[in-house]
Amino acid sequence: MSLTGSRFTPALWPLDSFEAIETMRTLYRDDAHRVTRYPVRHLRYWFIRSQLERHARRLGRPLAVLEVGMDRGQMLAFMNHGCVRNPIVDRWDAIDVAPKAEWVERVGYDSVRALDIDRGTDPRLERRYDAMVFLHVLEHLHEPEATMRAFLRYLPSDGVFLAGGPTMPALVANAGYERRLRRRAAPFGHVSVISPERVDAFAESAGVDVTFMSGAFFMRKSGHPIERSRLWLRLNLAFGNLFPSLGSELYFSLEKERG
Repeated sequence: MSLTGSRFTPALWPLDSFEAIETMRTLYRDDAHRVTRYPVRHLRYWFIRSQLERHARRLGRPLAVLEVGMDRGQMLAFMNHGCVRNPIVDRWDAIDVAPKAEWVERVGYDSVRALDIDRGTDPRLERRYDAMVFLHVLEHLHEPEATMRAFLRYLPSDGVFLAGGPTMPALVANAGYERRLRRRAAPFGHVSVISPERVDAFAESAGVDVTFMSGAFFMRKSGHPIERSRLWLRLNLAFGNLFPSLGSELYFSLEKERG
């Protein structure tokens, strides 16, 4: 199944990977979602996993993945049902400003490196990866474009850069919201607004293609029985895809232009 094409494609993607929430509950004692089966909050992991699965099918082999910003390893945990390595993953490395050592072995990383990536720091990677994942990271960076450029230098021509986080219309962000956000931000807090327009502008300047972009949802009811419903989840996805900058969170993929 292609992940691009129809305006409402994400609302039609398979939801089977939500079985991984059992692993999430076990690892993180996620009691708030005990009564739910399709928590909207977990769409962040579902978007990334769906695109990684598509990319592995396209390459015809398991992927070497670099995750930037691991937190407690939730993304990798969502990949691995029952803590068993997902067959589409050959290697999963991570970079984080302050890695939480207790989660490195528990979740199953191959390697984790401490590095502050803000303001375009060259990561000096020792290898290239089939996919790079920036999940809820760019909004914490003062110069997200500089950081993306630094990492894209290490992305091969058949690689994919996947990212996602909070969003809003560029008109609102440019009207002073981002400046106010930075004035009151705590250390490592949100300091940038990643709008669809900002992603498009970056892609044009960096010579890469935006191969997927969608908002995520219009409302989440964490812990509410309505999140047992596939229909509720798909309605949220349809809204997010139709109105990306109003979809609360934005997810996108970048690939190097070919030609």
